Amino acid sequence: MKKLFYFLFILGIISCANSDDIIENQQNSQDLEPDKAFVNYMEFPKLALLYPSWYYTFNYQNGNLTKMTGKFVNGGTLSSPDFFYPDSFISLSYNNNQVEVKYSSDVYPTIVYTMENDKPKKAELYNQFNELITVKNYTYEFGKIKIYSKTYTFETYSTYYLDSNNNLIKSEKLEKSGGIDTKFTTTTYLDFDQAKNPFKKMFLINDNLYEKSLSANNFRAIESIIQYLPNPLNGNVQLPPGKESANWTYQYDSNGQVLLYHPL
Repeated sequence: MKKLFYFLFILGIISCANSDDIIENQQNSQDLEPDKAFVNYMEFPKLALLYPSWYYTFNYQNGNLTKMTGKFVNGGTLSSPDFFYPDSFISLSYNNNQVEVKYSSDVYPTIVYTMENDKPKKAELYNQFNELITVKNYTYEFGKIKIYSKTYTFETYSTYYLDSNNNLIKSEKLEKSGGIDTKFTTTTYLDFDQAKNPFKKMFLINDNLYEKSLSANNFRAIESIIQYLPNPLNGNVQLPPGKESANWTYQYDSNGQVLLYHPL
């Protein structure tokens, strides 16, 4: 009787685990697959204008994003021009638990992700000489994601916080140089809609789309407080905190779903 109980107990655990995997796979397969998206909706907005020829295109295979065509280069300031290169592209190839992301025009052309349960566990960034430059490690807790990144002597510790609706509400990022704390940024994510998130399958493209992909719905505003910390590099001066903010104005279809591309 005890053996039978033990067998049923183990079988129950395996069944629950398999059910969780099935549910997660079903959720992944049901994520949206937009084929086009205006740059303005994808990037950190500087201007409210939508340029008709500035849009990305996307290709998918077996439920995975395999290519994003188009590259946006931010001019950096309001007075500096932005550029969009429509022929540049990013390709993603999948092999067991690894995803290789290749950039057609970049000094750091390759990122290799090691995945676990369809989530990144580790990311390794290589330069054009195939030298390892940056390593990121991801850890997951209930309602929290932590990412540790190291590039030479530069380190970042990022933490993302999600609420009970599975929406990203806050992030904290500590930057260190040579083991010394230099900068701390707190970002709040606001004004969520009720639409399904169209960025879910873009999370391996870059940090911006990773943040956009984390929520069930879509934040339409962010507010950041940036604190440069006293350290020998700035003469141990206590500087006042800086602030940044951004807003996205999406269009929606008759079903309330975000339109990343639409007639102008």
